[in-house]
Amino acid sequence: MINFQAGNYYLMDIDGQVHTIDGAKIKNQNLQALIENEVYKKSVAKRAPHIELMKKLKLAGYEELSEPGHIRLTPRGTLIFDLLADRALQIALELGANPIKTPILYDLDLKPVSEHAKLFGQRMYKLKSGKRTFALRYAACFGQFSFLSDSILSYRDLPLKIFELADSYRLEQRGELIGLARLRKFHMPDIHILCHDLEEAKVEFKKIYKKCFEEGEKFGWDYVSLYNVSKGFLDDPKGFDYVRSLVKMEGNQVLINVVESGMYYWVLNIEFNFVSQQKRIIESSTAQIDVGNAERFNISYVDEEGKERRPVIIHTAVIGSLERFMADLLERASSLEIPSLPTWICPVQVRFINVSNDSLDFAIKLAEKFNYNNIRADVDDRNESVAKRIASAEVEWIPYIIVIGKKEVSGGKLPVRIRSLRKTIDMSEEDLSKKVKDETRGWPYRPLYFNMLLSKRPKFV
Repeated sequence: MINFQAGNYYLMDIDGQVHTIDGAKIKNQNLQALIENEVYKKSVAKRAPHIELMKKLKLAGYEELSEPGHIRLTPRGTLIFDLLADRALQIALELGANPIKTPILYDLDLKPVSEHAKLFGQRMYKLKSGKRTFALRYAACFGQFSFLSDSILSYRDLPLKIFELADSYRLEQRGELIGLARLRKFHMPDIHILCHDLEEAKVEFKKIYKKCFEEGEKFGWDYVSLYNVSKGFLDDPKGFDYVRSLVKMEGNQVLINVVESGMYYWVLNIEFNFVSQQKRIIESSTAQIDVGNAERFNISYVDEEGKERRPVIIHTAVIGSLERFMADLLERASSLEIPSLPTWICPVQVRFINVSNDSLDFAIKLAEKFNYNNIRADVDDRNESVAKRIASAEVEWIPYIIVIGKKEVSGGKLPVRIRSLRKTIDMSEEDLSKKVKDETRGWPYRPLYFNMLLSKRPKFV
């Protein structure tokens, strides 16, 4: 087995062979991009495409009355955000997690808070209230750990999962801020899992590991992974074999960063990275095995013999921060031949365009039917040419566009302009509804967040 040195990076192949960075054959361009970013600290100078897209699609913008790194969302952007939040809750419930809510301010004079904050570093927002100094939370850890510390737990309760969509605050350097991908305020869907011991944590961690990859695949991207591992964990043959088993599961080379034992509360911290077309690295999912915070926050459970034990804690955010996931979606869309979002998350899924006032009532009735059937549909009834309204729908990346004239009012099939195919196909109302339902099955649904008629919508900037 290789003699790992803290502070060094290594590559591990699928078969478990370990190489130094200089001596490795790198088979994946995205992994090479991760190495350039992580090891050699090279950043992408080009402007991230999602920054223009979030404005073009009228999703998000900067708030001039705040400071850099704080954004505001339009109704369209809020709808996407809420659907991602719903998906994060779906995932948590699928995993058997218990949702809770906790405060955002924590007293830095209290030992557990100050010790954890020291590990995080200087990127904290601090707030003075009287003689006390508080930290704005940078993740859900403080509140969730305090909640678990106050809970009466038995060995029968473990593994126990807690979930919170935590608005989080990190005072990133201004030059590090990147649109939706790196903010000072963001929302993290944090799950913490209490396990009896390290061996059980390894089993649960593999389930989370698999879930992180599966979720990324559903959105259409392949992650490249950075394993941050303590030297002591890697030097232990059991720990090394466990890391090898994860790499084999992943089916790709991974980058390993070895850290000094005891430097952090975790022994294993894996970052799953989305790589944009520009080869920009966006950490989009994470999982850690934590062996330090149960002691720090006085979290315990009673074992079979009535003795108090400290659990091992898994941290995970399966879909990372919601804002960052929005950035991932836009970055991926920008690389497609026909830029588009998954149908389930499109603010408008079906648009009807009336040719004249004679067909407006019919278009409205159709849109109402689709909305009643949990398909987001609207009507562009503005006093503009049909061609201009079609172009407007294309700019919004609406998956299905239907022009309604006398022929359609008289009955028969609808001329459905399908964005993904760049062509128009005649479909019945039922067939179109079924197609949208098939594409959105299993994903969250929310209704329109704005008026169904475009003529009655304000122009949000």
